[in-house]
Amino acid sequence: MSQEKTAETFFHSKFFRGLTNEELQPLADICQRKHLKAHSVAIRQNDPATHFYTLISGALMLERTSRSGRRQVIGFSFPGDFVGFTSGDEFDYSVVCLQESHLQTFPQKKFLEAVDNHPILKKNARNIGNGILGQALDQLFALGQKKAHERLCFLIDQINHRQPGTDRSAIELIMSRQDIADYLGLTIETVSRAFAKLKKDGVISIESAHKVKILDTEALEQMASAH
Repeated sequence: MSQEKTAETFFHSKFFRGLTNEELQPLADICQRKHLKAHSVAIRQNDPATHFYTLISGALMLERTSRSGRRQVIGFSFPGDFVGFTSGDEFDYSVVCLQESHLQTFPQKKFLEAVDNHPILKKNARNIGNGILGQALDQLFALGQKKAHERLCFLIDQINHRQPGTDRSAIELIMSRQDIADYLGLTIETVSRAFAKLKKDGVISIESAHKVKILDTEALEQMASAH
């Protein structure tokens, strides 16, 4: 992989911020591209955790299923996000492509060696880990303390700050209503009522089944806040 290509494909991710083309080259040498269709599985729960992934384009959903078959959606990933952290030798969640997605894959052992040998990568890894912890704490607070329509504001606000594009008021909800319900700990009927309430209160307009527009940013952010 040429250095020009390295810069093009690596600088989009926070993990590689601050690295030169020359410093990125060893990572490019161990990187492979992966193209997945919409609704395909990128990572299966309980499979050996052998690789890390960065998302170049598309969108991913992280979900965990209990032995009884109950599902909890634990997060959504957008271009630039890093996926593959796990607590042990196996993935404790699955990753599903919500739309056609392109990923970079890195062998876990070689990638961790590169991180250990480079101060900037170590710093970036620590910052990303702290960010993931912060997001998890915010989600726990939202699920435990907020009403249904406030939880929905929490999700919309998350997407608003993470989705690609320049129009921060137009939100593409690429996930299904059931996915939203399983992320927010609600029933699909309650999610529908939450959408209706936010629309009635003038906080959002519903453009289509998968697109909403924020009409009152201040109100939405206040209800979404975990602080």
